[in-house]
Formats: sequence, structure tokens, C-alpha cells
Amino acid sequence: MTGKYANYFLLAAVIYFVVSAVLGLAMIMSWTGGQWRGLDYYLIPSHAHLMLLGWVSMTMYGMMYRVVPAFFGRRLYSEWLAWTHLVIANIATVGMALFFGLHRWQEGRWVWALAASGSLQFFGILVFAFNMIASVVCGETKLEVYRDYASKGS
Repeated sequence: MTGKYANYFLLAAVIYFVVSAVLGLAMIMSWTGGQWRGLDYYLIPSHAHLMLLGWVSMTMYGMMYRVVPAFFGRRLYSEWLAWTHLVIANIATVGMALFFGLHRWQEGRWVWALAASGSLQFFGILVFAFNMIASVVCGETKLEVYRDYASKGS
């Protein structure tokens, strides 16, 4: 079951990577002058956060949801927490990218929305950390799961 969440995180990572690359291209175009001049000032924080929180973090989350249970031979502690983390991380990443750009455009007007997105991102990180630690410490081993399945079948 954990592969499902890992795949969603990895899909989101690729989408954020493409969007971030488009923003990076727009930033480069702003250096050429013309109608794009000065656009990089507004896009730098959004580009950076989409690249780091979107591309890098989502990739790491996806890999960890796959690797940690397999490496330790345990089931994921909570599928519900994994789903919750997926939703929170994506909402917070989009919020941070959007509100960083808006904050640069209208200085001071979007501070609370940006702070809320950052806080939501931090909460998502805590959910992820708890789920990973609980999976290693408290998670049901795959051998126990197999034994239960085998005993019910006979």
C-alpha cells in the first residue's frame, strides 16, 4: 500500500520540477530586458521554494515512504497519516510558492497567508517524521503480518 503514496509524491515532484523550470526560464528572460524586465525579483522565492519543497522534498518523501518500511522490514505505521501528509505538503508547497510571489508584488499584504503556508509545511514535516519514526519503532513487522495471514488461511 505504501507504494501508492510514494508514487503520488514522486508524481507531484515531477510536476513541481517542470513548473519550477518554467519559472526559471521566465527569470532568465527577464534579464534580456523588454516586457520581462524585473520579473525575476518576483519569481526568485517561488522558484526556489518549488524547487526545494516541491522537487527535492517531494522526491525524498516518496523515496522514504518506499525505502524505510522495506529496509526495516515493517509496515508503514499509518496509511492515513501518509495521505494526510500528501495533502498537507502539496497545499503548503503551492501556498508558499503563490504567496511568496504575491508578497514580493504587494509587500506586506500577504504575510499572514505566507506564514500560514509555512506553518502548514512545518506541520506536514512533523506528520512525516512521526509516521517514519513510528513505522520503525512501532510498526508491525512483515513477518508478523505473514504469520497472521498464514494462520488464518489454514
